[in-house]
Amino acid sequence: MSKENMGDEKKIEKDSKSTVKETTKRGKKAFILCIIIAIIILIVGSAIFIVYNNMQADISYELEEISEYKYLKLYEDGKYGVIDTSGNILVEAQYSQINIPNPSKAVFICYVETDDETKTKVLNEKNEQLFTEYEEVLPLMFKELTSEIPFEKSVLKYKQDGKYGIIDFNGNVITSAIYDDIASLLYKEGCLLVTQDEKVGLINIKGKQIIEPEYYSISADGYYNDETGYKAVGFVICNRTDEGYRYGYINSQGKKLLEPIYNTIQRVTEITDDNNVYIIAQKDAKKGLIKNQDIIQEFQYEDINYNRVNKVFSVNKSSKYGVVDINGNIIVPIEYDEVWFVSKNINARKGEDVFLFDINGQAIDDMEYSTIIETENEEYKIAIKDQKYGVLNKNEEIVIPNNYQYIEYAFKDFFIVTNDGVVGVIDDNGNEKIPFSYSVIQRITGTNILQAINVKTNIIDFYDVNLQKVYTVSEATIYQEESYIKILSETDRKYLDNEGNDISNKEIYKENNIYASSKDGKWGFVDKDDNVVLEQKYDMVTEVNEYGFAGIKLDNKWGVVDKNGKVLVEPKYEKIDWLEPDFVSKYCKLNFGYGFEYYSDEI
Repeated sequence: MSKENMGDEKKIEKDSKSTVKETTKRGKKAFILCIIIAIIILIVGSAIFIVYNNMQADISYELEEISEYKYLKLYEDGKYGVIDTSGNILVEAQYSQINIPNPSKAVFICYVETDDETKTKVLNEKNEQLFTEYEEVLPLMFKELTSEIPFEKSVLKYKQDGKYGIIDFNGNVITSAIYDDIASLLYKEGCLLVTQDEKVGLINIKGKQIIEPEYYSISADGYYNDETGYKAVGFVICNRTDEGYRYGYINSQGKKLLEPIYNTIQRVTEITDDNNVYIIAQKDAKKGLIKNQDIIQEFQYEDINYNRVNKVFSVNKSSKYGVVDINGNIIVPIEYDEVWFVSKNINARKGEDVFLFDINGQAIDDMEYSTIIETENEEYKIAIKDQKYGVLNKNEEIVIPNNYQYIEYAFKDFFIVTNDGVVGVIDDNGNEKIPFSYSVIQRITGTNILQAINVKTNIIDFYDVNLQKVYTVSEATIYQEESYIKILSETDRKYLDNEGNDISNKEIYKENNIYASSKDGKWGFVDKDDNVVLEQKYDMVTEVNEYGFAGIKLDNKWGVVDKNGKVLVEPKYEKIDWLEPDFVSKYCKLNFGYGFEYYSDEI
């Protein structure tokens, strides 16, 4: 090889190495840059996540639960005071009104009327005045009852220099007095309407702002979930414009989903979904369907109605009807004169013709039965044919022929049946299990007990899970608890578990010292070993209540005994006309309604 060629090769090799080196350098730089970008994204993402979670934490709060009532309202001679649960007077009855916003806390709002005005002062259990540094302290009362106690139970409203703020029950300031007014919000305990410069906003009981004060009005949407209560309630916001009122929507986390541009807004509260909001809104005289922020049916309808059983919407456009599912899909064309639902079927009429669809909108051609109704037992379906009721099995084979005026599934293989105007119970073979001699037979919700009523005689028979008659009574009231029912009449009381088995009061009131007991139609008390504590000589007694007192009735007058059976008040109260009065010492609980309970011996 020539020197010249050798030199060229070395140059090529050197250039190649240089290129590789440069490429490696660029690769390293790119790699480092990627890492830096990834770190920046991670930091920014983490920051956003932290800010979001802090925002969620800012507006979250826990409602206080009252596990024990310590203080009760007293009424004497037209004035109000306070007693404890032993009946001791803590505040004399000398006020025109007293509110106890949280009966587990010694904070009593007392109202004093003068010729010119009504003023308040706050007292504790020692009759000492609290919160004297403020012009006024008031409870935050619910506009309508959504709680057993009709007040916010964690905070109070105070007035200072003509403005309002909130404090807790220990007097700690939660917000400064910066608001023109503060009020509770219907359907959303723990959220407070605040007014500034004639605009309304929303804060929570921790003082955190949820909605800025910039609206004409704010209302809770009324959504409720059996598991989470009112936690996922959202808010309808309203502004007043030259064209009229316009509405928008803010969700439970304070996020504005819809600007206030709609004529009306209504959340579909029957759809139980805490994470999604379904709204029927009206704009320019037409209604549409919105899921969160997305329009899933345009504003083209005269009306939209939700069917809770089948979880679909019936819609009306230009006097024609159809059906839309919750995703906004049209499942029955909008071309019918009428649409209605019977159980899991959709009926649609066009002229004289009626068409049947399943709940997915699929046409049902075989119309042997006008309606097939699912029951809670997948083995059975109620079928209607020529306005007569029968029963099919899960394969839609006939179990009970269509011979009856009405059939309702009870439990097991039993059916409540109406025939010729009277009601009985049959099994899935058509065998009579309860005779056709009653006006009404009902299953007590949540139990396997049937109550059978003869309206003419006012006699009620109770049947257990095996349809054995276990109790008969006249004109009784049923009180339902989680694991049992109590059947109460003027002269008797009975306890049944949810299968209809007899259960004793000793199993229910395990902590009591004495128990209601009857002998020869008269009532008294015995101890755990059935030793007589108070002779069975009364017409009726109550069980000892949570405060340690029970009622005794004789000659239509009520008296009181303590938890050991000692008579505190001989029967003298004549105006008690309800079955089970509740006593604290000599005082009987009375009720004004709307959660306003008080205790008095003026009966």
